[in-house]
Amino acid sequence: MLYWKDDINMDYCKLYGKARYNPTRERNLNSKTTPYAILRYLPLTPQLQKLYASKATTEHMTWHDNHQMEEGSMCHPSDAEA
Repeated sequence: MLYWKDDINMDYCKLYGKARYNPTRERNLNSKTTPYAILRYLPLTPQLQKLYASKATTEHMTWHDNHQMEEGSMCHPSDAEA
C-alpha cells in the first residue's frame, strides 16, 4: 500500500491491517520510526535518453525495429504474430 495523499498519516494498512513501521525496542518520543519498505522511484526518461545518445547502445535499442525477419522462422518473440 502506498501511504500517499489521503493515507499519508495512516499507521496501518487499510487492506490487511499490517503495521506501516517496524516496532522499536524503546518507545521514545524523539526516536525515528523505520518503515518496513520504501518505494524508490527512478525516472525512466533520462535513462532512455542516455541509452539512445550513445552510439554503442543505440544499435541495440533499435534492433527490434531494424532487424530482418526470415520467412517461416522465429528467432525472437517480436517475430511472432500478435
